[in-house]
Amino acid sequence: MSNEAMYDVVIIGAGPGGLNAALYASRSGLRTLIVEKEVPGGKINSTSEVENWLGFKKISGFELSNTLYSHAMAFGAKFKSAEIVSIKHVNPLLQEVVLKNGDIISTKTVIIATGLVNRKPTDIENFAKFDKKGISYCAVCDGPLFRGKNVFVLGDGNSAFEEALYLTSFTDKITLITRSDKFYAEDITVEKVKAEPRITLIPNTYIKSLEGNEFVEKINLIGKDGKITTLDCDGLFPMIGFIPTSEFAKDLNITNEKGYIKTNDKMQTVVEGIYAVGDIRDKEIRQIVTAASDGAIAAKEIWNSLK
Repeated sequence: MSNEAMYDVVIIGAGPGGLNAALYASRSGLRTLIVEKEVPGGKINSTSEVENWLGFKKISGFELSNTLYSHAMAFGAKFKSAEIVSIKHVNPLLQEVVLKNGDIISTKTVIIATGLVNRKPTDIENFAKFDKKGISYCAVCDGPLFRGKNVFVLGDGNSAFEEALYLTSFTDKITLITRSDKFYAEDITVEKVKAEPRITLIPNTYIKSLEGNEFVEKINLIGKDGKITTLDCDGLFPMIGFIPTSEFAKDLNITNEKGYIKTNDKMQTVVEGIYAVGDIRDKEIRQIVTAASDGAIAAKEIWNSLK
């Protein structure tokens, strides 16, 4: 068991929701700890450019992550790099956060801000074989590895369209595959893709399978007419949505059937002392600004409950 003194709040996850919660909590004088198994910033780190964060007309995701983290830590919050395996609710003023290494952190309250992870397609033959062997989920991270190569992006939302645009920094052979001719990306992003000569947009198409030896080399596509087309493929970026990372909280019975955590407008779950913020919440709009707002609300509610 960890010999750390009890915290007022332990924040699980260091995306914009968790970081803003840490800022507000620590600035209010609460003993605050952030626990994160990856680098701070969450999915922002895999975003090439952010254009809708007030005060910055354009800022790289990496730079924004660093700015948010630096500000969040400015008032005394602590940071621990670790993975959570479970949360035990002892009573309204005692929660135990269990780490993968067996340590237990005691805290009065918990804010869950773990966000989402990329959904993996289940209907593409040989997908698992080539996962991380030509398949990537982050152009910002891995784009340079595909310089000058044949790259495919799968998806019809903002993430897919933005990924395709970012990859133009490294190759002029990008194919964006969408399963219908209806796009869910913002209009401005769709128009950028359509106007980009380095991107070939192929709607109404499915990926049947991948081929290759050690790494992916070919991709088999099924068009609307049922015809199979085989193309050279050096890389695939599947951007088909996200799934919530709430498995560690399953024993608390605070999630809906899809794994999103249910809260009220004060970010409180049905378990007293446990809150949730950001993309992990069961809500309609998931943006950097809404996650940050959630974090501020949760921190203020915790301060009110403990003062």
